[in-house]
Amino acid sequence: MSTIKRMIGGALVMGAPLGHAAQLPALQEEIQWLQAEQYVTAATKTRERVDKSGSTVTVITREQLQQMGARSLMDALKHVPGLGVNQINVGVTSLEVRGVKTDFSEKVLFLINGHPINNNLVNGGALLSRHDMPVRDIQVIEVVRGPGSALYGANAFVAVINIVTQSGEDLAGSQVHLATGSFDTTELNLAQGATSQNWDYALNLNAYNTDGWKSDMALDSLGSSGTTDYWQQRYEIGFQGRFQDFSLQGRYLKRKAGDYLGAFSVLNDGSEQLYQEYFLEAAHDYELSPQSSLISKLYFDHFEFDNTWEYTPGLFLRSPIKHDRIGAEVQWSKTLSDANKLLLGVALEHQDQYDVELWSNGGSGPLIDVSDTMNWNGEHSRDIVAAFVQDIWDPADNLRVIAGARYDRYSDFGGTFNPRASVMWQAMDRHQLVASYGSAFRAPTFGELYNTNNNSVVGNPDLTPEEIDTLELTLNSVIGRRSHLRITGFYNSIDDAIIPTAGAGAVNYSENSGELKVLGVEMEYAVRFVNGSSLNLNYTYQDPENKAENARVAEVPLHRANAMMNHRFSRNWKAFAGILYESSLGRESGDIRSSVPEQTAVDMALSWFSDSQHMVVTGSIYNLFDEDLVNPSRDVTDNGMSDFPSAGRSLMLAFNLTLD
Repeated sequence: MSTIKRMIGGALVMGAPLGHAAQLPALQEEIQWLQAEQYVTAATKTRERVDKSGSTVTVITREQLQQMGARSLMDALKHVPGLGVNQINVGVTSLEVRGVKTDFSEKVLFLINGHPINNNLVNGGALLSRHDMPVRDIQVIEVVRGPGSALYGANAFVAVINIVTQSGEDLAGSQVHLATGSFDTTELNLAQGATSQNWDYALNLNAYNTDGWKSDMALDSLGSSGTTDYWQQRYEIGFQGRFQDFSLQGRYLKRKAGDYLGAFSVLNDGSEQLYQEYFLEAAHDYELSPQSSLISKLYFDHFEFDNTWEYTPGLFLRSPIKHDRIGAEVQWSKTLSDANKLLLGVALEHQDQYDVELWSNGGSGPLIDVSDTMNWNGEHSRDIVAAFVQDIWDPADNLRVIAGARYDRYSDFGGTFNPRASVMWQAMDRHQLVASYGSAFRAPTFGELYNTNNNSVVGNPDLTPEEIDTLELTLNSVIGRRSHLRITGFYNSIDDAIIPTAGAGAVNYSENSGELKVLGVEMEYAVRFVNGSSLNLNYTYQDPENKAENARVAEVPLHRANAMMNHRFSRNWKAFAGILYESSLGRESGDIRSSVPEQTAVDMALSWFSDSQHMVVTGSIYNLFDEDLVNPSRDVTDNGMSDFPSAGRSLMLAFNLTLD
């Protein structure tokens, strides 16, 4: 356990909730326009105003998603301060948070309506199947930066992102969405929902198809040239329902795609990715008394992929695998007084990996099952037992303290304890200070533990969890009548990071030998004008250092900035412009290629609303100036491999109809 963890008390610095300021008559008009974005559940597992949550939170509303012409989850997240969206060799986008970047985004916990969806147990992330998650049934996206293991356990390492979908009350009828655009892209979304005093239901169906962009690439990992291949077909069904105190939610996804470049970064047209996953969660919310409630949950999650890769011309490998998670959670909350709320919980989970296979054609002929002699992983399982506690205390009108902790016990590597505490202080009427400390962990994946017969890196069954300690200090200020400023300084200290380490032979193995320090600042300014237009600006400075190499971490920009303008011409017409800037990206140690130059991307959207607001037509342009945007590749064969090209200018036309 780290020194910071032993000194939790010293991490509490005074700060205060803006919520108390909201009660002051002089400020009611100034913050009224923020009301739609002022509530979050992911930060504390209870519904709190954002400014009283003790966390650095960004809330993206359904209205904002529509105005920006967002096609997928990543179109929205790329504008959040502290977050960066990248693309890897298999076409999937990964998420960098506050200078911490990995291919599979396993250090970010993703939730759908509070349900964790990091179901890929061999890699730990959620984005191999969900990186292009449609936004048509999303009501709110809650982005909580900082450690969240004190409530959620594993993967809530640098951020928790909760995707809240439309309920029956939100829908109150039917919705139809049709879209078409560049690369022969089409999307159909159908939604239906209704509500009454005792019941509520919502159903959403989504179908998406695209030929994908065909970007030229001068050199792949073998020195060949050609075009990328990233077609996609995706089908998704989501539902949620409530009857009195009982609720049920679930989601099914099937995604097929080309390989972009493929697992070995070799241009080809013979590879195919196939992902399927679903979950079911049943819950009972029982009111024990007017001051206390008991929420019980049971869930089952299934994830599988069956990918076929053309590693080199003529050599095909197929590597199917399946994962299940089954678990339960009980959460008890009690309002002890007007100034104190207590939360207690316990959780159990069983994780299972099975049906792991390897098929190969040896360079020619049909695929043959070689699992008995050359399999890449095997059947493994683990059990998890956890308990957590959180207390929200308002010792004074201008002071709030939130403190909590969670203990997780894993059957394969042991236990881990992770606390979190924050203090909010109303320094003056318009200014709030928030200070917080938190720790988090990421459990070793089944891939990091047990991968074998891999010419890149093999597993290590003796791995322990990665650990992070984070300190944050935030200033929130209400400026003028309709604007808000937030400045957050953060410091991350990561120990026991799991990285490839040189072994006795030519193959690397996974080891807890990484150490990372990140110092950074996020600045945000938002203003809403009298006519309903708005301007949002944010800037992130992040300086991650690899302590093992005494060098700055590669492929992470030092500076990132966003500007977003929503202009309301009239009740019927609105326009959006978004500008994203990233400074240059350095290379990995030993990579002699020049740095990736700074890049700027501009997106625009124009929306028409009918007088009833039931019909909306949106035209969007992405990468307006057709810039040659790229994501950094890793030159594993030292042949000067090209960086991964992103799509050029593209268009989308969307039609939305709401029926009462």
